[in-house]
Amino acid sequence: MMDLNETLKILSSPMRRMVLTWLKDPQASFQGYSQIYDFSVYGVCASHIQDKAGLSQPATSLCLKALSDHGLVVATKVGKWTYYKRQEQQLAATLTDLLHELEVDAGLLQMISPTSDTVA
Repeated sequence: MMDLNETLKILSSPMRRMVLTWLKDPQASFQGYSQIYDFSVYGVCASHIQDKAGLSQPATSLCLKALSDHGLVVATKVGKWTYYKRQEQQLAATLTDLLHELEVDAGLLQMISPTSDTVA
């Protein structure tokens, strides 16, 4: 389990949050971009993320590495390309940990996530 404080630091970057938002629906977010594999197979090629973000290659790599190191995305290397997919379970676990640490009312947690079995 990643440290909540460290993960929140990673999520404090607007660009990292934007990348996570794009990866939620890559078909819509990267419409017009083409790659060998469908987005559902490995995710989105790092070069597409770099282009859309308007970042340099080193800045893009640092952004994606931070997300990957904290389990928020999974990186898959195929040949010379690296693809990224959002990790829904880790994002949900981070939010759940934060809500529990803040002692958010259990009833409110149920309203936010009615299928959650791990309510304070």
